[in-house]
Amino acid sequence: MTRAVRVLLAGALTAAVLTAAGPVRADTEPIVWGDCPPGTATGERCGTVGVPLDHTRADGPRIRVGVSKVAATGTKAEYQGILMVNFGGPGAAGVGSMAALAGGLPERLRRAYDLIGFDLRGRGTSTRVECTDPQTFGRAPKPDPASPGSRATHLAAARAFADGCRASAGDLLPHLTTRDIARDLDLVRAAFGADRLSVLGYSYGSYLGAVYGQLFPNRVHRMLLDSLVDPTEVWYGTGFLQARGFDVRRHDWAAWTADRADRFHLGETTTTVLATWDRLRVELAAHPAGGVFGGVELDQYTLGKLYTDRDWARLSGALADYASGDPAALIAGRKPATRDEVNFESVMQTVTCADAPYPADEAVFERDMAVLRGRYGALGATIASPGACLYLQSNTAPPTRIDGAGLPGVLLVQSVGDPATPYEGALRMHAALPTSRLLTVRGNGNHGHYLVEGPCVDDRGTAYLVDGVLPATDIECTGPAPTDPDPRRSTIVHPRR
Repeated sequence: MTRAVRVLLAGALTAAVLTAAGPVRADTEPIVWGDCPPGTATGERCGTVGVPLDHTRADGPRIRVGVSKVAATGTKAEYQGILMVNFGGPGAAGVGSMAALAGGLPERLRRAYDLIGFDLRGRGTSTRVECTDPQTFGRAPKPDPASPGSRATHLAAARAFADGCRASAGDLLPHLTTRDIARDLDLVRAAFGADRLSVLGYSYGSYLGAVYGQLFPNRVHRMLLDSLVDPTEVWYGTGFLQARGFDVRRHDWAAWTADRADRFHLGETTTTVLATWDRLRVELAAHPAGGVFGGVELDQYTLGKLYTDRDWARLSGALADYASGDPAALIAGRKPATRDEVNFESVMQTVTCADAPYPADEAVFERDMAVLRGRYGALGATIASPGACLYLQSNTAPPTRIDGAGLPGVLLVQSVGDPATPYEGALRMHAALPTSRLLTVRGNGNHGHYLVEGPCVDDRGTAYLVDGVLPATDIECTGPAPTDPDPRRSTIVHPRR
């Protein structure tokens, strides 16, 4: 079977119609069908749905949220309804991705479900927020959040980004919480004429799914949540958990690289590989490669490659090239940002700033960055930096409390060593959802498993989504150990760091 979550392929046919068994919400608007984003594979239909800007004022201003559909291919008897897929973020593209995803899904899943793409408010084909100029964003080396010498510059950049968000979509910012997004999703459900909704959510999508289930438990058909956000640490505390998780994972990468010293020449032991990384970071911070790739860029590049061991060879190879005098692999990604990339970053920051209060005191930030740097080095401080949220407190209400009341059975999937959504957070999500079963993946620390890493997870996930078969107890699978990687990339996007 094609690994659909890692590589979006082509595909989609026609299909069945669900008659809603429950009432359609009175505030539901019809879908306005239109063009799909450029590059969308054949078979996906795209449109928008009107939703309230403020869900407490149904008669107030309205915004648009983007939706798309690839119809199920099976018979009416096989039909299970609509399946909303979220790859994470917050901010991963939904609209324009479903037809490509469909070509790699198990046939039984394709026959059972209409695949529904959904762009969060603020993102993609929805009413948008763009906090900065694509021509300048992400091009110059970023100031180090944990370095006293560049802290003022870092804070100034964060303040400017926050100001840009307010200028772009000030009315939208207080209403960019995951609660608001979940309420949008329920209006999308109703617009498609479905009485219930199934969810396949990765990373941030696991949190969106849990919040939707908390608000609308009787409208959940099935819910598979993979790579689980800690619902008790939204979002500032998540950075601290990730700082530790990525530090452990960086040691795993260093050990793997040391075992291939004759290939990468970065060191023959874990300690020497880590020391080489530290030395290269110092060099890049002092003299950014090509004038654009500095120390923080190395942090971010490294973090991106630690999500899955399939990317470890890219990381080691790029560092080996740079150490031997060739920075091309590092510089390659430092191009002026596209509008889509700016929109993604804008949504990621504004949603997480809205979801729960962040410390607004610069002294707290200064203390915490110093602590993280002392524990986990520069990487830890970079990943946990609150960024614009220091200056973008658009909502001071606490996050949604998750207790799973009224939910049907939920399948959770999590690897023990995942640095982006650490295992202790997954256990808290499991505890918060009493009807859930946890499938623990051992043997690697990758982020995202269903439809990615083989039949042990895939068969159980598909049996649950299609047949409703939930394991009687928590179970374990053994994932593939790190090897020289498949060159294809994951489509799963990390949760807010």
